[in-house]
Amino acid sequence: MWKEVKIEGDRVLGLECAGKLTEEDFRGIGTWLDEKLAGRGKPALVLFLGRFEGYENASALWQDMKIDAKRSDDLSRVAMVADQAWIKWGASAADLATGAKLKWFDTSERDAAIAWARDG
Repeated sequence: MWKEVKIEGDRVLGLECAGKLTEEDFRGIGTWLDEKLAGRGKPALVLFLGRFEGYENASALWQDMKIDAKRSDDLSRVAMVADQAWIKWGASAADLATGAKLKWFDTSERDAAIAWARDG
């Protein structure tokens, strides 16, 4: 499942992902991003992934990759907040494919991640 996380200010979006995400979850995230990014320039995004367990199947991963490709230049910064080592590795790989600045933060650094996203 996923849900919007309200972050003070209009230049930073927040999104929390938990459990195993489905293809339908990513379609919802894509629609949410379309709505949030319309006419907003290039806001930052903070992804809270501390309870994210991965993808339900390959089609969910594919849907996530399609969103990433479509939105690769629509965000100024992406802060990934997680404590799973595989997400940190994924953030390093994703940094090569996006126009946004991407940075990984441990779950204990939630406030630092938001502050870094705002600084963009």
